Amino acid sequence: MSQGRVASALGRLPWAHGMAPLRHRLVEAALGLAIGFGLSVQPTLTAVALVGIGVALLGVAYPAVLVALMFLGMLFDRLGVTGMKVSDFPVTASKLSVIASISLWGVRAAATRSRAVRWHPVLTSMVVVVAVTGICIAAANSLTLGRFNLYGLAMMTVLVALVYAALAEIQLQPLYRFLALALSAALLASLWRSGGVGEAARASGTMGDPNEWASTVLLLTPFVLGGLADDPSRLARPLRLALVVLAPLSILLSASRAALLVTLVVGPASIYLLRRHRGELAACGITAAVAAPLVVDLDTALVRFRLLLANLQGGAKTPDQSFEERSELLRQGLDLFREHWFIGAGPGRFASATGFVSHTGRLRPAHNTYLEIASEQGVVGLLAMGIFVVSVAMALRRAYLDTRSPRDRNRLLGVAFGLFALGLMAATLGLLTFSMAYLVLGFGLAVIYQAGRPVGGAATRASNGPHVLGR
Repeated sequence: MSQGRVASALGRLPWAHGMAPLRHRLVEAALGLAIGFGLSVQPTLTAVALVGIGVALLGVAYPAVLVALMFLGMLFDRLGVTGMKVSDFPVTASKLSVIASISLWGVRAAATRSRAVRWHPVLTSMVVVVAVTGICIAAANSLTLGRFNLYGLAMMTVLVALVYAALAEIQLQPLYRFLALALSAALLASLWRSGGVGEAARASGTMGDPNEWASTVLLLTPFVLGGLADDPSRLARPLRLALVVLAPLSILLSASRAALLVTLVVGPASIYLLRRHRGELAACGITAAVAAPLVVDLDTALVRFRLLLANLQGGAKTPDQSFEERSELLRQGLDLFREHWFIGAGPGRFASATGFVSHTGRLRPAHNTYLEIASEQGVVGLLAMGIFVVSVAMALRRAYLDTRSPRDRNRLLGVAFGLFALGLMAATLGLLTFSMAYLVLGFGLAVIYQAGRPVGGAATRASNGPHVLGR
């Protein structure tokens, strides 16, 4: 008699019918006793553990939850600083969320036997950037300083691949709404907490730094608006209104001069995404005109911009320390590039190689991503980074030309405008391993993939799923 027949025969016995329910009751009772004992001994720790287990189960069941958690971890990264370090790397909420998401995605892939990795030419170009960084480190023998760039870029490559694989086959619209809601809350909080005198008056949002916060707003606002532009739900309209009104106010309060200039370039592009919602744009304009004088002191917000113009014209009575410092960093960075034009001075060695000491008495980084790459990795590094940038631009352009869906086109434009804005900000900040940009890039690869599928075929299956964060 086969094992199947034996099991079937045993299952027909009278005493066997109550075994499965009894086993379930025993498991439930054991879990209840364990939870009750934990709550009585360590209530806080047990509650946190239960929430963590629940979130982990949701992440395994719904991949978009993983991306949502990583987004929150990056958006509120400063709030998640633990104070701990591993090999001089600070342990933050964003890093923990990415590591947890990688583990949960592996569990899901193993349990469902689904595709764990999807490759794209953009990922190949990122591997080239990581490899070139490693070569430059080896050539300069600068692993101690360069490992932060090397390991950071490697982690960003994994992040892009993870987000791409997790989102490629799921409905993206609910996730767009969640990201818009979280961003709107962060923008509102930045306005609420703004105020003070001097540098303290600059809004730094959830990033702890006004320039990084302005960069985040410029990256995320067009990206999210691109996903909401063709959303017919009732929730989409207030979210669009909130972003269009709050984002410019937040940038003004950050008093970032570079962000103000970039806003003049990217702002019209973001408005173009909402060209089919003229009534909403008119409402936003009226709201902003009424609210701006109450929320923003334009004299305070624009004082740094006026100081910059005065210094450029040579008529400033007050020295602009930030402008003078960055001008000197640019000069010394170009000198460093001329000395090590081929393979650079070594990743991570800009500050020590230039020896520039600011008025605070500390060595200063380049404050310019392109200058940092040029001086630390030379022409070799610039070529690798150029290949990466061109591959991203070509992928977005090809998908835009191939698709006929207005929704997909707006999504692609939103990703492109956001990354372009961050690329402009990178000329004034060190954004080589800015994690939020790579999350948007991974999301963009998923948008490219879905835009390239035939309408009415496999492409529509992703949009017919449950209206949870995706499945």
